[in-house]
Amino acid sequence: MPKHFKRGVKREHHFLKGIERPLEEIAQIPGVKKVIPGRIYASDSRGFEIKVSRETATGLKLIAKSDGSVQDVFLVVDKADREKVWREIERLAEEWKKD
Repeated sequence: MPKHFKRGVKREHHFLKGIERPLEEIAQIPGVKKVIPGRIYASDSRGFEIKVSRETATGLKLIAKSDGSVQDVFLVVDKADREKVWREIERLAEEWKKD
């Protein structure tokens, strides 16, 4: 694994509060090759939520929201696995809402 990756998640930059454990769970989904957190933006969001935004050339883009901030998260996923990974993230997101 490259130098900034730990448990399948790139750790070169900052994370939103409470997002590290869910990203590690996403990294364990069969078909997910890499989890790469992106930029953090200020917003008026409340609570915690992760959802799949769209497909990208290399996988999927997620939007993570946590108490006043939003972070893009990119997944490297083979085309054949994207639908299955998308469904699994939606299932996990329901569990994270309950935590």
